[in-house]
Amino acid sequence: MTKLALLLGEGALAYAALQAAQRQLGAEHVVSFRLNEAMADLPLFDLDNLPRAIEVTKTHQPTHICVAGRVDLPPARRQAMAKSMALLGNNASTDLGLEHLFGAVAQSIGAMPVGVHEIAPTLLAGEGHLFGPICKLSSGQLRRLIEATRQFGATDLGQAMIFAGVQPIAGEDVGGTDALLKRVSLLSEEFGLPQNLCLVKTKKPQQSGVGDLPTIGKHTIELAASAGVTIIIVEAGHTLVLDQEELPALCEHYGVSIIGST
Repeated sequence: MTKLALLLGEGALAYAALQAAQRQLGAEHVVSFRLNEAMADLPLFDLDNLPRAIEVTKTHQPTHICVAGRVDLPPARRQAMAKSMALLGNNASTDLGLEHLFGAVAQSIGAMPVGVHEIAPTLLAGEGHLFGPICKLSSGQLRRLIEATRQFGATDLGQAMIFAGVQPIAGEDVGGTDALLKRVSLLSEEFGLPQNLCLVKTKKPQQSGVGDLPTIGKHTIELAASAGVTIIIVEAGHTLVLDQEELPALCEHYGVSIIGST
């Protein structure tokens, strides 16, 4: 990797990716762009004018390109982006379609697409107990919950589910994990859900990993605790874990266990 074009949205992942890239490659080998109003000091990679954004990026001659952070991409905007790249089709507004779009943009720039985990491998979740109180779940229970969430992800709706035991309670939608946890908090108030729920996050089976890998961090823990979640299971090797220095104390404080499983 000689020179990296880094396209940054908002949130902790964007900052973590920028720091990791500059540390690994050296600041002189990283050219950064913003995708929205976050990081206002960076030049804009205009998603609503992709041909122009591609031409500007090409002048920096990057060998690789990576996207990190949250970006507001409703279906209509995705369709418009795909149309500008002559990629209209039935899956243009899906996450898989978004991966294809990113690949087309990277090819037009002449850069190889890479995932955040390739420039910041220490963010990837390991296997086994990671943080918080020791939680005894059998390997069979873990496999069942992981597999159910993968099957849900295959619908291309979301990467996360909430369970009470092995009973599904709610699934992630376009609002993301934060919205899911807030919705579960409301459901708990209305229906009296158990206060020992489990959040499971996995990569969608159809995702390559170059784009939107499942991610958790301290904000996830805080929202999970308020929703009555006491266990978070993440797919080992395919989930990004932010705020790792703060998570041990935070998980102990809230009584939330984090487990990596395959």
